[in-house]
Amino acid sequence: MKGKKKALTEPQIIKFAGDLTIENSQELHKILLTALNNANQLLVTFEGVTAADLSFMQLLCSAHRTAVRTDKHLELASPRPGVLKAAVQELGFIRDKGCVLDTQASCIWKEGWE
Repeated sequence: MKGKKKALTEPQIIKFAGDLTIENSQELHKILLTALNNANQLLVTFEGVTAADLSFMQLLCSAHRTAVRTDKHLELASPRPGVLKAAVQELGFIRDKGCVLDTQASCIWKEGWE
């Protein structure tokens, strides 16, 4: 049927590697935004991460909030690299419960950062 959109049911996997820092934030933002536009389920994996900073944590948080607002699901895969865990801990992102926008109780900062 002409004009019929493909269902967005296939989970999409994004693999982040290397420097997840402000220098690459524009590209990282574009990757996350495109993935959220093309899938209802998104799994973010990490391999060979060499650096992570506040800008990347903010991008992940924003992507999760967008997923929740648009009734989609964003999940961070385990294991998570030590450099990323250290950044999350040092920047104070670890939470016991999600923010007020986390209506799905799926906050990405609650588990997997020890």
